[in-house]
Amino acid sequence: MNSRKVDLARHRLPSPGRLAELVLESSADFAVLTICLDGVITSWNSAAERVMGWSEAETVGQHACMIFTPEDRAEDACEKEMATARSCGRAADERWHLRRDGSRFWGSGSMTRLEDDETGDHIGYVKIVRDRTEQHLAGERLRASEAVLRGIFENSADCLKLLTADGRLTFMNEPGLCATEIDDFELVNGTDWESMWPEEERGKIRATLAEAVAGRVGRFRGFCPTAKGTPKWWDVQVTAVPGVDGRPELLVASSRDVTERQRSREALRVSEARLRAALGISTVGVLFWGPGFGLTEVNDAFLRMTGFSHDEAIGKTWQELTPPEFYPPSLKAIEEVTTLGEAVPYEKQYYRKDGSRWWGLFAPRRIGDEVVEFVLDITDRREAEAALRASEERFRALVAASAAAVWTTDAQGLVCEDSPSWRALTGQSVEQWLGTGWADAVHLDDRAHVTEEWAAAVANGTPFDTEFRLRRADGEWRRVAARGVPVREPDGTVREWVGTNTDITDRRRAEEAQHAIEERYRLAVHATNDAIWDWDLRRDRIEWNEALHKAYGYRPEDVDPAGDWWLDHIHPEDRERVSRSIHAVIDGGGDRWSDEYRFRRADGGYADVLDRGFMVRGPGGEPLRMIGAMLDVTARRQSERELRRLNEHLEVEVSRRAEQLRLQEEALRQSQKLEAVGQLTGGVAHDFNNLLTVIRSSAGLLRRTNLPEERRRRYVEAIAETAERAAKLTGQLLAFARRQPLRPEVFVVGDRVRSVVELVRPLVGAPVTIETSIECEGRAVEADPNQFETALVNLAVNARDAMEGEGRLRLRTWLASGVPPTRGHEGTRGSFVAVSVSDTGAGIEPELLGRIFEPFFTTKEAGKGTGLGLSQVYGFAKQSGGELHVESEVGRGSTFTLYLPRAEAKPVVAPTQSTEEADTPVEGRRNVLLVEDNTQVGEFARQMLEDLGYVPTWAPNAKAALDLLEGDASRFDVVFSDVVMPGMNGVDLGKEIRRRWPSLPVVLTSGYSHVLANDGAQGFELLNKPYSAEGLSRVLRSSR
Repeated sequence: MNSRKVDLARHRLPSPGRLAELVLESSADFAVLTICLDGVITSWNSAAERVMGWSEAETVGQHACMIFTPEDRAEDACEKEMATARSCGRAADERWHLRRDGSRFWGSGSMTRLEDDETGDHIGYVKIVRDRTEQHLAGERLRASEAVLRGIFENSADCLKLLTADGRLTFMNEPGLCATEIDDFELVNGTDWESMWPEEERGKIRATLAEAVAGRVGRFRGFCPTAKGTPKWWDVQVTAVPGVDGRPELLVASSRDVTERQRSREALRVSEARLRAALGISTVGVLFWGPGFGLTEVNDAFLRMTGFSHDEAIGKTWQELTPPEFYPPSLKAIEEVTTLGEAVPYEKQYYRKDGSRWWGLFAPRRIGDEVVEFVLDITDRREAEAALRASEERFRALVAASAAAVWTTDAQGLVCEDSPSWRALTGQSVEQWLGTGWADAVHLDDRAHVTEEWAAAVANGTPFDTEFRLRRADGEWRRVAARGVPVREPDGTVREWVGTNTDITDRRRAEEAQHAIEERYRLAVHATNDAIWDWDLRRDRIEWNEALHKAYGYRPEDVDPAGDWWLDHIHPEDRERVSRSIHAVIDGGGDRWSDEYRFRRADGGYADVLDRGFMVRGPGGEPLRMIGAMLDVTARRQSERELRRLNEHLEVEVSRRAEQLRLQEEALRQSQKLEAVGQLTGGVAHDFNNLLTVIRSSAGLLRRTNLPEERRRRYVEAIAETAERAAKLTGQLLAFARRQPLRPEVFVVGDRVRSVVELVRPLVGAPVTIETSIECEGRAVEADPNQFETALVNLAVNARDAMEGEGRLRLRTWLASGVPPTRGHEGTRGSFVAVSVSDTGAGIEPELLGRIFEPFFTTKEAGKGTGLGLSQVYGFAKQSGGELHVESEVGRGSTFTLYLPRAEAKPVVAPTQSTEEADTPVEGRRNVLLVEDNTQVGEFARQMLEDLGYVPTWAPNAKAALDLLEGDASRFDVVFSDVVMPGMNGVDLGKEIRRRWPSLPVVLTSGYSHVLANDGAQGFELLNKPYSAEGLSRVLRSSR
């Protein structure tokens, strides 16, 4: 039979052991205790307290060896008994045990292995001990008596006496003397035997003697103490010994000591009385099993449990009453009661008379040749357990399916068990969650009121219901609804708390949004003059707002909610049309309806109305309702006619006013342009006048005839250097205007930055520390590398000046996922390579940040800057598809960041060419068609080409060049053309030559061209003006 410990605190039902104890206490004292796997006592029944003296509080938690004698402890008797029960299921036990007061008692019982019904796991032991001290001692005496009786029987163990016919004692055998405790027979020889018996027994003596004298056997059973006063019962038989004459001469009296038998009968009588009392218990069934385990007797309680009558129950076997699946535990109980005299209480089902089943807790015990079995009906408990298990399964399924975090606490409100759903919601560990650690996940602003409400709920035993903000595992604060309820014991005390935390953030937001919508709808309905209506199509009922009364004069009691009322109030000429149009939407699956018609007011007049409705359909598209608004447009229609008349006049006035405003705006723009051009022109004039002063002065000095060669060379170099500065100034202006012709190519940004660092190191000076951070190795952009380097040099020089020659200059490159917003422009998403130049200088004042990119604007002292450096960087960035971003803090420094689009193509390595080769025409490249519309430039270029060894042919425009080529294109090796010319420009000329004479190379030159600035050189070689002889020779040699 399987045994398991029931969770008393959880089910509030007596344990199976307790039920057995209640039954067994009616007939004997059974001490029952349960022991865990480590040998520690976990429960202790009241019978154990009576038998051994210890209370439950003194024993629970102590090792079970405490009830064993020191001798048995030394032999590890307790551990051996547990080992036997663990391996065999049960260990029988009869030995001396200890009481609390140190005395001992003889205990008979067993230790049984406990297993969990559901899992079969070994969970502990149950030990049952019965106080059999008296029986043991009686047995010891009985065994001693039996040894004596055996000796007596061997020597006529009965007390044999010879009496005279009148009953006087003449002889007693030795066993008799011993039995009657007569030390010396002479003390009683001749004594009237009757006088040796108590007064109340003497009548039996006289009658028995009379029977014997009469020749019959006289018998009786009586009580007679021994000579020493020992009370004894005797079974006496007296027969006559006839004399010679046949008359009784002597009487032989055989007295057998039946004291123990009498006592047994008395005990049996008491036991029968107890049994009758047990049979009368209305809640405990009692069964008597005879040989073969057939019922010989049952009590009324068992008959009520089964529905059988007494005659129907008697004779039934256990197999007839037991379902087949419970045969194994029944057979085990039969084996135990047959071999051990009793069986461990067990649970099984029995059949009722009607075939239904009921659950019983059975406790059998052998008494003599019969087995008495006590049974308690535990059907209600088992059904409650099954219901509880089903409830728990539903609860676990609900927890698993629920999106809420489910939690439990003890009666004091402290978390003692793990909650995976809470940890998944908050990210707290088990250690953080236990106790009151859950409050750490609550928003600080909510924590005080939540903990106070929880403490109040726990103190009062009332449900806990609140809302607060809780930190989710990803760090987001979510609003949750917390609900907790107490779980109570049968006596009403709180056993534990169970609750949930539900994330209601989305619901609250939806409710707030819905509330806002409803509020806006309510305000709109009250604020509007439109007649709002809601048509329930299934019930054909229309609800109107109060505007129907305000706008059309109908009181609520005048309005029939049926749809026909509305149709009846539509002008007869419009009614059929409106009915068709609205039902076409309802029946046709549309979602909007609109129509204009005339609606009758309460005063009988008609109003022009614009009516619009929106359909509400069910999941299957079925029409449910239509909600709309009816707008009175009577005044509008009248106003429209007046408005049309006014519009005709207004259009003329608006056109006149618009033209006047356009002229004013044009004048304003022109004024702004002139102001900007004036500022730009002033700056350009100032710088170019400075440059021209040098050129003009040097040229004047060169005219002197007696000028030494060394000074002549110095003036020539001054003119050349000044021309380079003029060219650079022009390039910066074009860069700012984004009109500079660029020569973009793919290059690695990090390599160019390193080159610039080496270039600017001598420029900034030793007191300036240069730091470089390349965070995008190998990343490339497509831009003009020369302009890129010039931009970085300009930024570095500006940084040096801002630091006044001492500080830290940092150049950094990295990959950016976009350009941040700057100067009022939104940022741009994309892949960019960013290059920043940072300094530790004085910084730029916020009010000047908006002007630093203007041409000729500078904060430097006079003569220390042109104001075009940042303009060049800004123009280069914009023309290259990027952006220039600036951050500055006064007193801490500035950071300029250049963003350029990242290029996926591989960098192009330009071929190198020696200086010596650049001065000599390539073979087959001597005949040059020169196309230049400026006579002075054309003449100078022709002379330069001739000086370089080329044979130039000069054409003043594109048309003349094409005519020469049509005449004989083979005479030319290369075409060198200006871009900006009257008529066809140089780019279009190059395209035409490429189309008609694809093998003829074309080289373009320009100081500025919007065509080049917008569209680039279209694949042609480009030489920027002003150009040098070396530059011209190099580009002609490399043309193809």
